[in-house]
Amino acid sequence: MKADLISSLLETAELKILKFDIHNRKEMNYRNRRLDDCYMMTYVRKGSAKLKVQDQVYNLHPGSVIFIPPYLKHDQYKDSDEETEFLWWHFTYNIHNVVDVLPFLQIPYIYPLKNHKRFEQVFDEFMLSMSTQGHLPTIILQKAKSLELLYLLLGSAWGSAKTVTESQQSHSFLSILLKIVTQPEASLSLADLAEELHMNPTYVSNQFKAIFGKSPILLHREIKIAKAKSLLEMREMNITEISERLGFNDIQTFTRLFKKYTGISPKQYKGLFNKTI
Repeated sequence: MKADLISSLLETAELKILKFDIHNRKEMNYRNRRLDDCYMMTYVRKGSAKLKVQDQVYNLHPGSVIFIPPYLKHDQYKDSDEETEFLWWHFTYNIHNVVDVLPFLQIPYIYPLKNHKRFEQVFDEFMLSMSTQGHLPTIILQKAKSLELLYLLLGSAWGSAKTVTESQQSHSFLSILLKIVTQPEASLSLADLAEELHMNPTYVSNQFKAIFGKSPILLHREIKIAKAKSLLEMREMNITEISERLGFNDIQTFTRLFKKYTGISPKQYKGLFNKTI
């Protein structure tokens, strides 16, 4: 089922918190605001404000969640002098820093948070945990709390959101995407994918690109390089082992493709993180 495929994709994604804070505002006037390369979720704990997206104006009240995807121009402002408290964070939720998984859900720009008391408690706990740096149990707590926040936010959105419709994302193309992101070492060709889907290769490439923004072969290469970077940042494997693990026929091919995407060789990249190759 499609929901199972989307769930599997969500499981492979990594949550990264970029910025977060609690703001109390009596005045606010953001016009044509746009966030690049990250999402914003804002929760209104008290007070009121307004959100304008395109020609639609939304009233923000206590318990409201604002969901703003990357590159979306919007206005966020207040038209009263009462104090409003915002709990907000900027984040990404990607697979190998390449595939953004949240577009697979049609999350509304504003929706009510169900378990708001729990969310407020967890956010306060998250803020407290982030004030203590470097202690191993605290680092684990930070990750746990950030994931719980996302769970609470998406759990409430799930009742309002819908998985992408059949015309937008077919079961077949989601299956191909899942194969690409979970099997970067696999040898995939457009002909093989087309045969698996019983479709024309050109149609498969064009349709996949229309849905996900990139052709399946290009995306597969980017996933390979992203996985290679993560392996090179660790000491456990040498460059030859990494090349073999990712399914390259020889280290020269691996080096050439890696340098094409990063501008430096695998050896140079590995040297940035440890002195022994």
